[in-house]
Amino acid sequence: MKEKEYKINIIINNMNKKFDKGKMVSTFLMGSKAVYDFIDDNPGVYMMDVGYTNDPFIVAQQPKMTAINSAVSVDLTGQVNSDSIGMKFYSGCGGQLDFIRGAGASQGGRAIIALSSVTAKGVSKICPILAPGAGVVTPRHDVHYVVTENGVADLYGKTLQKRAKALINIAHPDHQEELDKAAFERFGPHFHYVSK
Repeated sequence: MKEKEYKINIIINNMNKKFDKGKMVSTFLMGSKAVYDFIDDNPGVYMMDVGYTNDPFIVAQQPKMTAINSAVSVDLTGQVNSDSIGMKFYSGCGGQLDFIRGAGASQGGRAIIALSSVTAKGVSKICPILAPGAGVVTPRHDVHYVVTENGVADLYGKTLQKRAKALINIAHPDHQEELDKAAFERFGPHFHYVSK
């Protein structure tokens, strides 16, 4: 059987970096033979220790650093679970918090949590509270932007009530009413959700 040939087009050239200019920097790699062939003896790639790549102070030194991380679920206060489905571990937390904090401290940087609004079974990933046993990988006070296919919630510096409203706005429309009821129960009669 003939092996497929893959052409790798470099779109990101890393020339605007403050340091490690022109270099792709990573701490682990997984992929096809074409990916490994591309990395092998490539002077444009630095494979570095995790103590370097995930150091929030190093990450923060790159101006306009954008960190995009995924999540399993986000509660109405902005707590992010990205490693477990209830008590069952799904993955490791990796460097999520390191990059969230590093990008948040970067001049002009952005820290983004991106997720679909529902699971494949239609369960809302934006939830009133995290499932029992679910881990908080990124605490609410570190979360700036949460993005779903329905929009962007800017949570930075907002009260818990305003965070809930912003998150309900980007939840799947089928779940907004139940999230509104949960927010009302949690925050009291002064919580009044108004759709965007």
